[in-house]
Amino acid sequence: MLRRTSDIAESNFSPKIGRFLLAALILLGAGTGCQSVRALFRGNNTSPPVSQAVLGEQATLLEIITVVNANVQKIDSFATTNATLGGDGFFTLKGEIAFKRPGLFRLRGSHAVSGAEIDIGRNQEVSWMWVGKAEPKATYYVRNDQYASCQFAQELPIDPTWMIDAMGFGILDPHLPYEGPFPVDEAHVELRVKEKTASGNMRTRVILINRVRGLPAAQQIYDKYDTLAVDSRVKSYHTEDSGITLPQTIEIRCPKENDGKGMTIHINFGTPTLNHLDANNTHLWAMPQFPGYPPKNMANL
Repeated sequence: MLRRTSDIAESNFSPKIGRFLLAALILLGAGTGCQSVRALFRGNNTSPPVSQAVLGEQATLLEIITVVNANVQKIDSFATTNATLGGDGFFTLKGEIAFKRPGLFRLRGSHAVSGAEIDIGRNQEVSWMWVGKAEPKATYYVRNDQYASCQFAQELPIDPTWMIDAMGFGILDPHLPYEGPFPVDEAHVELRVKEKTASGNMRTRVILINRVRGLPAAQQIYDKYDTLAVDSRVKSYHTEDSGITLPQTIEIRCPKENDGKGMTIHINFGTPTLNHLDANNTHLWAMPQFPGYPPKNMANL
């Protein structure tokens, strides 16, 4: 867990659809001959010395927001076809990941033997999640304007609307009532914000900032009971020839899932292409259609 410097604040399916998809996620990639994602790092992961930090020890909240946003907004779009997806208890999948600001996202995972295994995405109209091993077989979707009020969408272990932030590319909204910055160690400071979700529940976000690089380093979300719901963190960075520094590997942990045993997903981004995607790329942002997996609107379940 991130160090916290003070206290933070029924359908026709049984068990519920979120549990079905979670079980399928845990079984992803069953096969042999796969490598651990932890070993798949690009080079150039050397961190600059703290003396060269782009954010000083006494940086104000406004300075932190300004510097972080200037850095992450250098990346308007991101695409990789050689990412790797892995986790505790399942084998590594080949990943294809893309996003285009402000909210277009696509993640696909496949196995050399079994083929497509997972497809998660969000376009301008809908968000969806498809898992090949899920039962009942379906492509589960919900309109974006219904997402916040959709019980089943809220139970998904991976939220398509949050993935750009989870990947380490999140923009800090300057209008939110952040608390901090609070020093965590010589290279990191922490911001906290209590906010009401679109569904009306309160939550707390804890955002760790790498002040050496001027980039988000991690983000935790605590639910209305002050229980950690999800923890995403950057495990390594890479600096492109252009001078842009971006996350290279991330870890997403959902401690409440899998009957309290937790679920952890590791993603290595491979060699992405930056700032070349078009929001009008209908093929990339279209909800998939898999034979034998009819579309099911989660808002109607």
